[in-house]
Amino acid sequence: MSQFDILEAFKKELWDLENHWYLFIDLYGHQDKERRREVLMPSHPLLFDTIKRRLHDHVLLVISRLLDPEKTCGKDNLSLQTLISEYEPFSAEAGKAIERAKTEITSNFSKIKVHRNKRISHNDLGNKLNSDLPIIQIKEIESIIDDLELVFNTISIEKRNRHHEFFPRNLDENYKADHLLDILEAGRKALSL
Repeated sequence: MSQFDILEAFKKELWDLENHWYLFIDLYGHQDKERRREVLMPSHPLLFDTIKRRLHDHVLLVISRLLDPEKTCGKDNLSLQTLISEYEPFSAEAGKAIERAKTEITSNFSKIKVHRNKRISHNDLGNKLNSDLPIIQIKEIESIIDDLELVFNTISIEKRNRHHEFFPRNLDENYKADHLLDILEAGRKALSL
């Protein structure tokens, strides 16, 4: 596998992570909370609660995988460590930016790792009996995502002279959760529900 392949594979993982995270925020964030309750809860509350949990868990799992060590059980991982080691050495400026981002990631990752280990990766009995998972703030998740993108773009700019924007700021309306609410609302009205 070439360096280019690793960079592209990492980019695809970040793209997936961003898409799922912003879908989660768009669907379950505070904006349009009242409308969401009016439309989603009568439609099928269990479905949307299940989707919420799965999207959240998926985001945390992707972050965790990207922060795995370079190798696990002798096998290579598609992780931040693999990406960095594959492209080293870096210029002094790029190296400092990468180290700062890694420090920030480490400071925000501990609760995510506990969540992955106790809820996603293992059926932790203590957690099932006591629900002792730490609360992970939105800003902590967003900080890690931003820092992963920063490291990726620092390496991509230095080695390929390319910068990538993972989540378009001017997203088409059809890709926003509000569009889904419009569809569900129209469907409920058409069925006289």
